[in-house]
Amino acid sequence: MSDFSKIDIVTIAAIVAEHLQQHGIEVVLVGGLAVEIYTHNLYLTKDIDMVNTNYQPARKLTHAMAQLDFHKQGRVYVNASTDITVEFPSAPLSVGDEIIKQTTVAKVGGGRIPILKAEDVVKDRLAAFIHWQDRQSLIQATAILLQHNLKPMTFQAFCIKEGTDKDFQLLESLHTHAMEHQLNTMEELEAELTQLLLNQL
Repeated sequence: MSDFSKIDIVTIAAIVAEHLQQHGIEVVLVGGLAVEIYTHNLYLTKDIDMVNTNYQPARKLTHAMAQLDFHKQGRVYVNASTDITVEFPSAPLSVGDEIIKQTTVAKVGGGRIPILKAEDVVKDRLAAFIHWQDRQSLIQATAILLQHNLKPMTFQAFCIKEGTDKDFQLLESLHTHAMEHQLNTMEELEAELTQLLLNQL
């Protein structure tokens, strides 16, 4: 049995991605682990989400994952040695209504993980905030902006297309306050967002 009990989630993701590639299955990391990588562990997750970008059959994916002792249970793949799960959201690779054509590679430890670009992870989180009113997603988007010196204005058109100008204004306000007060943790960003929302009442 493949024992992942002492292996961190990022290394597991690299092992899975490289193993699948050897089987002709191309994947790109999305979701919470992409946020974790781009925020340098400010956000932590137990889920690995990868999109199969070359549309290989589900049975081929299941067979390859079984070789790593990850077996399908509902929507996710589980391994008895770890509480980390792997899920393959449906292709195509997209954020909001935008199809993603360019990705990058994160070099982690001794491995490599195909991953969404930081800007696209921000868009993915913004879309989750706009469509599901998920505040944590807005906080995660802001954390990536801060870690990578990205400007909110870059995402104004996306916010308005997916939602309204009010969504963009909230992102811009949170980013501005975070810069002014040197907010560095998810908890600090969450407290600031709560205050901003209270001020809007």
